[in-house]
Amino acid sequence: MKPILSPRELAQAIGVSESSLKRWADDGLIRVMRTAGGHRRITIAEAVRFIRQSRAAIVRPDVLGLADLAVIQRDDAAGDSDADRLERYLVGGHARQARAFLMSMYLSGQPVAAIVDGPVRTAMERLGRLWQHDERGVFLEHRAAEICASAIMQLQAALSTPEGAPAAVGGAPPGDPYLIASLAAATVLMAEGFHAVNLGANTPIEALLRAAEDEKAALVWLSIGATPGAELRQHILRLSESLAAMGARLIVGGFHHHLVGLAGSEAVFVGQSMAELAAFAKGLLAARGGRGDGASVGSSG
Repeated sequence: MKPILSPRELAQAIGVSESSLKRWADDGLIRVMRTAGGHRRITIAEAVRFIRQSRAAIVRPDVLGLADLAVIQRDDAAGDSDADRLERYLVGGHARQARAFLMSMYLSGQPVAAIVDGPVRTAMERLGRLWQHDERGVFLEHRAAEICASAIMQLQAALSTPEGAPAAVGGAPPGDPYLIASLAAATVLMAEGFHAVNLGANTPIEALLRAAEDEKAALVWLSIGATPGAELRQHILRLSESLAAMGARLIVGGFHHHLVGLAGSEAVFVGQSMAELAAFAKGLLAARGGRGDGASVGSSG
């Protein structure tokens, strides 16, 4: 992606006149910066926000630095569901197409949470069962995980965090090697207007607390993808108590969140989907007098 665009470049990308772009900027529909010489410039995050909000068609994706969108636009996927199509790209190791496909869904207006809860989750769950009848299953799943991670990181690059946004930190607990869920959680929170810091896989609970203190986090997430150890529940409850003393909230999710035995706990919010995480984040922002769309381009509204 190109970090900065001129009005002419954005106009070329969406097939309108440069004068129209400048008029929209003057009307406040597109936020622009000014160079020292007074020329208008548009960040890629603002361009993406405008494209999503206006549902503008992208006719020159190469101008945005997204030439791979043209590849999937030519792809014949008649009758495929989004999950089927993503799975096909992942099984085939087609990283460019997979990244472009997720980006195209986002540009069309779909929330990050819906993209992760829908095609990403479904495709990866199917790939996770391949080993049962395909000797290449483990290899294909691991390769697909790397492709999905790179695609989600590309979505992150299209997001803008509002100045003064509340912080959120999170990761996966000790002994948990899974990357995608925590990375996706960070991206969902960025899309809702948080400054998100993802500590990734195998994060000690103490490190999570220290990070929350350093960042003055309003929200901490913990993604449980591997079978949890017997002591994790007590560690999480102690973490939630420490966070509560700081005025922060803890949300726990992930494929094996139910095995920790936190259902019904008043100290910890337990979520089963990225949509629930997004809703929880919106509630926190509303309680703080903020909004989920702000200067972020990824709001699910």
